[in-house]
Amino acid sequence: MNEAASDYDNLYSDGLGYRARIGFLSPGLVDESLSAQFYRMAPRGVTMVRTSLELRDVTIEETFAMVARVEAASKALAIYKPGCIILGGSPTVAVPGHGSDEKLVELIRNASGIQAFAAQAAAIEALRKYGARKLAVATPFPEVVNVKVREFLEKSGFEVLSLQGLDISYLQLTRAPLQQSYELGRRCFEAAKGADALYFPGAPQPVCDNIERLEKELGTLVISSMQATLWKGMRALGVKTKVEGYGKLLRDD
Repeated sequence: MNEAASDYDNLYSDGLGYRARIGFLSPGLVDESLSAQFYRMAPRGVTMVRTSLELRDVTIEETFAMVARVEAASKALAIYKPGCIILGGSPTVAVPGHGSDEKLVELIRNASGIQAFAAQAAAIEALRKYGARKLAVATPFPEVVNVKVREFLEKSGFEVLSLQGLDISYLQLTRAPLQQSYELGRRCFEAAKGADALYFPGAPQPVCDNIERLEKELGTLVISSMQATLWKGMRALGVKTKVEGYGKLLRDD
């Protein structure tokens, strides 16, 4: 029996998300590269239950407007009964300031009645799991948002040795080739000189297929936003499958 047919009985009786259904409050109005990366990494039977916070571009004004939609979006997502809800986006919590992730997660839990987490907090948890303290941070965001991301990470106890961004529009980001994040990651890590890890915030940034390669070539831990989101969701819902090919984080758990 081939791999595609091996879980037919589970699909037949329980549906696509027969192992775990991870709710995701996705910043972007349109989703392409974000969910594509999730399903490249996710084990069979693990699905994303997504709704949008309707972000059209990564600006300070758009981010605050997006945050104002979190409560209503949480209530709407709760109707579909995912096992957990993860709040996507580094700007979502970095722009309002350090500590806003905890406030927004509490808001989501109260609105939905479902356990909730922030993707940025999941990435921080993953970095701490391996003792990383000095970071190279490769973002897709404009400088005005990068300042906020740096501040959030530093207030979370990290030293940001290098932070570099693509500074491209959200529309350009979702269609970006892997070459862009690969070259950005290398430049950023090499500029850091002594970083414990390379971190890619920004779930839509196409990067998941570069994680394993960069870990091997740079000899370091690589964490991406969507990778950490999947990891946190699977842990919260009791999925213990080790995932090969997308870095140490998913391979170890």
